[in-house]
Amino acid sequence: MKKLVSFILVSLLAAACVTGCSSAPAPSAAPESNTAYKAGTYTSTQTGMGGPIEVKTTFSDAAIESIEVGDNNETLMVGTEAIRILSEKIVANQSLGVDTVSGATYSSLALINGVKDCAQQASADIEALQAVKVEEETYADQTHEAEILIVGGGLSGITAALSAAQNGAQVILLEQKEYLGGNSVLSTGDFLLGGTSLQAAQGIEDNADDFYQWQIDDSEGKKDPNQCRMIADNGQTLIDWFESMGVHYNTAKIDKTDGSEVARGHAVSPNIATAVSTLIGAMEKAGVDIRYQTRIDTLLVDDNGRVKGVSGTDAEGNRVEYTGENIVLASGGWGDNNEMIVKYWGEDYDGLVYGGSKGMDGAMLNAALELGAGLIDMDDKHVDATLEVNKHITVTTNIVRNCGGILIRQSTGQRFCDEQASHSEVASKVMHELGDPYYYEIFDSHAVDYNESVAYKINSYENMGLMEEYDSIEAMAKALEVDEAVLKETIDKVNATVRGETEDEFGRERFFQELEAPYYVMKVANGVACTTGGLRVNDLLQVVKEDGTPVSDNLYAIGEIAGGYLVKYIGGSSLSHSAIGGMVLGKQLAAQ
Repeated sequence: MKKLVSFILVSLLAAACVTGCSSAPAPSAAPESNTAYKAGTYTSTQTGMGGPIEVKTTFSDAAIESIEVGDNNETLMVGTEAIRILSEKIVANQSLGVDTVSGATYSSLALINGVKDCAQQASADIEALQAVKVEEETYADQTHEAEILIVGGGLSGITAALSAAQNGAQVILLEQKEYLGGNSVLSTGDFLLGGTSLQAAQGIEDNADDFYQWQIDDSEGKKDPNQCRMIADNGQTLIDWFESMGVHYNTAKIDKTDGSEVARGHAVSPNIATAVSTLIGAMEKAGVDIRYQTRIDTLLVDDNGRVKGVSGTDAEGNRVEYTGENIVLASGGWGDNNEMIVKYWGEDYDGLVYGGSKGMDGAMLNAALELGAGLIDMDDKHVDATLEVNKHITVTTNIVRNCGGILIRQSTGQRFCDEQASHSEVASKVMHELGDPYYYEIFDSHAVDYNESVAYKINSYENMGLMEEYDSIEAMAKALEVDEAVLKETIDKVNATVRGETEDEFGRERFFQELEAPYYVMKVANGVACTTGGLRVNDLLQVVKEDGTPVSDNLYAIGEIAGGYLVKYIGGSSLSHSAIGGMVLGKQLAAQ
């Protein structure tokens, strides 16, 4: 497998703006240090989330001069950001007293331990280095007022801030982590769009009206018509806008997605991390003021009950307030809050594994609820079928949906569903009811041919040690402890369907190619990657009460925190919803 995809990884890393491959230079005047070193460059190899990481640290007699991290397989825009952030902090503060970066523990520890090992080789006083206080940015001396305040730095927050700033608005973006991207950078980068020039170029007949109606029909009328219309009418606009900033889509292939006979899955190229990184660069160029490590949990109101700002804590734990003319909630869902899962889904889902971006705990949803906001679709149990068991990573469902992969029961070795059905149908209605402790996802080398984003994901899973390779059904059956004859029959039935000899027993219509050795297996289970229920919004994306009246005329919600659209989840719809919602709202608010 490595021979098949290694060249892809090299090109992807080269294209990404943040790969952790560059060095973190020392400041122009390094701070005074009481620690002495044996001058030189030392190397340490540590294990991160994606495999080995080589850390090179250069010391003078009296300072840590630079940290260089070589090519690695850490998650782009998550692990790579942790490496960059911590390298800069260690050099700037001449300290090993740094904390791990939230959501990137493995990568953080690899970097910290690597520098520590290098320092030991340089005969440094490790205890003294760890005792030096690291100064965190609190923004105390900067303005806390803006025309537009955006809470959350995932894709919806990024696009809203970028769109507003490009149209002349003053924007402050508040993000609780030390890096941006949210759930988007954990995805495969497929956007669900219809009636686009990319489809037309491939001879795919589609238009905005047909796409709109399909969204309504596929959800059995449960999706919010206003938001469906917004997504349907702005797909081409999003593509053009992204292209103007250097974010490109795969022009060679449009993917089919859940339940759609028309190919509508538009994948960014070369991967979602590069796309988000490019958008962040454009956002910074447009003058968006980004405040990291600022956790917002409260909405502030004036004497008339109108929202005037937000409150939370800064990097030092101090209470801070920000005020703005318009407040946009883009803080994601609530899958990282087990109490809310139990409250809205029931005791049967207590302890469900969370595999999304850390910190999406519903704090701002609950803050809006305190002001009378309405909720919608909170009982829509959007359980993901493929969270890797050991590291709680959301495995791309494109492998089982579109790339020929299958799911089998751990207890029997048999398939049990149409793997291309919705996430909730596969996971909540089938896997959850069957109750096996875990399941197996099986695919072969053909999957890397599907598109470059899937190939990148497969390569990362391999380097993280999530995949096992087997050269025969016999070897696979033995390792998985399932009956060889049963497993062979399972795969034979799939291949017969691919050849057109029989219909699939579970109604699956697309398989890609026959499964053949070598086989690759990942152990997966039920979990939560994102939630589909959220705040009620109107056609202007204002947060509204149960009766449809705005909570405050200047309070808005976009992305995963906004309910009404993600119900009956369709693969790729979350990225489209976030990006288009942010693009539309940012321009709308800037024009006020």
